[in-house]
Amino acid sequence: MAENSEPLNAVLVALEIGESYTIRKLRSTETEACDAFFSRLCSHDVRWRFGGPRLSGACLLPARVAGRCSLAFAAANMSGEILAILNVEYLDPATAEIALVVRSDLKRRGIGSALLRHVMRWTRAAGLRRLVGHVMSDNRIMLRLALAAGFRPTAGDQALIEFSWVAPTEA
Repeated sequence: MAENSEPLNAVLVALEIGESYTIRKLRSTETEACDAFFSRLCSHDVRWRFGGPRLSGACLLPARVAGRCSLAFAAANMSGEILAILNVEYLDPATAEIALVVRSDLKRRGIGSALLRHVMRWTRAAGLRRLVGHVMSDNRIMLRLALAAGFRPTAGDQALIEFSWVAPTEA
């Protein structure tokens, strides 16, 4: 898999299997694209991402709620169809909580890994020091992805594990 060296706005990613897609910020106006993406998620993926049922993809859009700002990054194919979304919610000036979901039929192609790596690079550029995320203990694919990316378990119980990643500081 190869990524171009553009700044952390939009990047083009080429998979080893010959497919390409773009990673970019998701706009709050992309309701239809999020609904189309959401309709391609299996019920267990909805449960793993949200902890319970949801009715539409609107919950994936960036928003400002109760004074908290969130944003989202999307991996989209060349025709604009969303393949994966990673949401970022600021918890404080140095920390953000992230949540990733890849379209159910596209898992294990490197899309989620590339999207997560992109956001990890963006973290330092955005002035953040730490990312946290919560993974259900039965979501083995996401557990492996988090560990492989350098996240470490910091808390949890039998149902939910909290992971944390601290951005490296420049020497």
